[in-house]
Order: sequence, then C-alpha cells, then structure tokens
Amino acid sequence: MTTTSDTTARSTATLPAGTLRGLMTLADATGRFAMIAVDQRPPIFQAIARHGGRRPEDVTYDEISLVKGVLVEVLAPHATAVLCDPVWTHPHHATAVPGRVGLLSTLEDHEFALVDGERRSQAIADWTVSKIKRSGAQGVKVLAWDRRDASEATRAHQDAFIADAGRACREHELPFVLELLVYPFPGEDATSAAYARAKPERVLESVRHYAEERFGVDLLKLEFPADLKYTREFASGAFDGVAREHVYDLGEVEAHLAHLDSVASVPWVILSAGVGPREFALNVELGCAAGASGFLAGRAVWWDALDAYPDVDAMRERLARLSVPYLQSLTASVARGTPWTEHRRFGGAVGIAGASSTWFETYR
Repeated sequence: MTTTSDTTARSTATLPAGTLRGLMTLADATGRFAMIAVDQRPPIFQAIARHGGRRPEDVTYDEISLVKGVLVEVLAPHATAVLCDPVWTHPHHATAVPGRVGLLSTLEDHEFALVDGERRSQAIADWTVSKIKRSGAQGVKVLAWDRRDASEATRAHQDAFIADAGRACREHELPFVLELLVYPFPGEDATSAAYARAKPERVLESVRHYAEERFGVDLLKLEFPADLKYTREFASGAFDGVAREHVYDLGEVEAHLAHLDSVASVPWVILSAGVGPREFALNVELGCAAGASGFLAGRAVWWDALDAYPDVDAMRERLARLSVPYLQSLTASVARGTPWTEHRRFGGAVGIAGASSTWFETYR
C-alpha cells in the first residue's frame, strides 16, 4: 500500500499546487507539450492587410478576431494547450478551446519601447497576472527581447520586468512561461551569415541568465540556438532554395543544443520564430533529442493557411488539410522529448509543496 508519506519521500522536488496543476494541464498525459500560439499580433495584422493592399493599422478589430477564432477552432483540439492574447482572442474564443486543452495568456504588449535600438518589453495596458488568473488561464507567457550586450539600463529594465512577472506568477500560483528572443541591433542583418554565426552564443547567454532561480521561471520557450539554413548539411538551399555559406555543421548544432539543455535549469520547449514548416520540424526533432519537452509554435503551423483570407471557409479548409496533419507530425516528434517531470529539476517525481496532514490549514 502506498501512503502519503511514501509518495512525498520519493518526490525530489515540489511545486505550489496551482503551478503544478497548471503545468500538468498545459502538457499531455506523458508530460510533453504540443502547444499552439495564436497570440501573434503584427504578423497577423500584416497577413490580413496584404489582401486589399491596406496598411496593417487599417485592419479592423473584427477581422483580427475572426482570423484568430478560426485558428483556435480548427487547431485547438489537436494541441495540448493554446496561447491566446487577451484583446482579440480570449474574450471571444476561449470557449472554443476544449476543456482538456490548456489555456495560456500573453502578458506582454506587442509594442516595445525602442531606446537607441534596444528593445524594452512592457505589459499590455491594464492586463495583469491577477486578471489572467481570474480569466481561467492555466499559465502566463511573457516574451522578453534580450541581448546580453545591451546597455546596463536596458538589461536592468528587462530584468525588472521579468522578475516582477515571476513574482506575480508565484503569488497566484500560475506557471510562468518565459519566451526569450535575441534580436539585431541597428546595422545588423538578422538574415546574414555573421548573425547566424553569433546566434548560438547569444541564445545561450540569454538562457543562462534568465534560468536563474530569482526570475521564477517554470518553463522556457526558446528559439533554436542556430540557423539551420547556415548549416553545412542544409546550406545549399534545402529549406527555401537559396544557397548560403555554411557557418557550422550539424554536429556543432547538436553540441549547441546539448549546451542549451545544460544551462536550462527548468524544462524548455522550442518556438518557431517564423521559420518555415520543414525547418521547424527539424528544429523540433533535434531539440527534443537534446532534452526539450516539446514546442510552442504559431506561424510554422498555420501561416500558409492565411493566404486564403478573406475566404474564411478556404482558410478553414487549408488548416484542416495542411496544418492539422503537420501539427500531428510535430506531436509525434515530441514523443521522443523529455517529459517536463523528468527534467533534472524534478527527477521524475513532483509533489505539492508543503504537503502534510495539516496542509489544509497551512496552505497560504
């Protein structure tokens, strides 16, 4: 017979009850993540605007909400969780997310402060972790732009923003999912060989810093620590038909992934960052082989379907015919990933913090 004390003794780590249940809800039954993002804002504004030759700022609220709603309707049943924004998606389409599927909410605004070419993140006005908790979401996602070689003032701003979000998530016992993205400074070309060459160390530096316990992150959403288009095995144009010089080979890329896993002190998933479907599928395969617990992706899954807009029925058909099978193939790759409970932070067993015979009295 297994007793409560036996179970507790085997647990190598604990989490607050709400955080633990939130992570379990965002993952599948095996502890792996196959999450869809529909919180993108400028890319969707632009995709809608290109039909009719409009400016993104001329796209209406209802159009944006309609497109996002179709994405949720078709894709949510095939995901372990859906990442929504609180402006166009959550208030209208959260009910289209099946009850067995987790719901994440975006905290950060898509508009960031730009100071001397450096990006400073900020929250959506009047949107807080407290509201996210009351909205029914099971987790909070924060995107933070990061360059470790930015000014001290920018780094301090980003640190404070992320630490504040982490504290609020701990207070409300919501999983804190931190998305980290490096970005080009003025004069840098993000599509160049030089940028690709520098990318692995920039990504690793960012993860190393924000994986520190003081930021309170529960799950890292990370970009691939290399650019496969500049990898020897694919530089001839395997993904887009454009030949490039190679700056590393696949073995070096795998070493960068192993290093990434070693500095990620919490479970992590791969983001798509706008790369094409074929490239992202390989990102997921390689990432999961290195220790990732799955993915949280948007455009790689559904971008091509937006070409059908404003024919919403055609868009829905493309999602069902192309995006759903692609999502299912990604999920199959995730089966080779590391369950989040198997991450070295937990060692295979996660208990509820403070569990005891008096837990109901002492639970804060």
